Amino acid sequence: MSEQILITGANGGFGTLIVDALLDAGHRVAASMRAVTGRNAAVAERLRQRGAQLIEIDVTHDASVEAGVRAAAEALGGLTVLINNAGVGVSGLQEAFTADDFKRLFDVNVVGVQRMNRAVLPLFREQHNGLLVHVSSLLGRITVPFYGPYNATKWAVEALAETYRVELSPFGVETVVVEP
Repeated sequence: MSEQILITGANGGFGTLIVDALLDAGHRVAASMRAVTGRNAAVAERLRQRGAQLIEIDVTHDASVEAGVRAAAEALGGLTVLINNAGVGVSGLQEAFTADDFKRLFDVNVVGVQRMNRAVLPLFREQHNGLLVHVSSLLGRITVPFYGPYNATKWAVEALAETYRVELSPFGVETVVVEP
């Protein structure tokens, strides 16, 4: 069965690989990223030529998320899956990161996930069907030196996902965590 899938952070890394695999499997995919006509234009065009719908979403801005989710649902004729893949990584001595550094990192890696979930959940609840996929990391389960701020964001994503699992299961919405 073909799913209607929206993925964030499709411009590189796991995101591009996931989009390619989903298209190969016959799913309809809305690949989202920032700067679709700017710095990510080449990858956006490659994914468009493969059959993905390109959607501009900045997970750090409410209006961008809301407009992007609406555009994805229109382009695909609905949504059944959200893959929260957008994220940034950092490394270094934890004490060197300022409060503003932490805020920026959490805004993308944690609050961005919450923004995306809130935007798709009314649709998922209405159709009594949906899947939230949270791309976390092994560092959401263990800690290693020099990745403290990143570890903290991934632990937070894991907690969000586990809580959503309990809260949403009565509504037919499933939640999973993927830990590369």
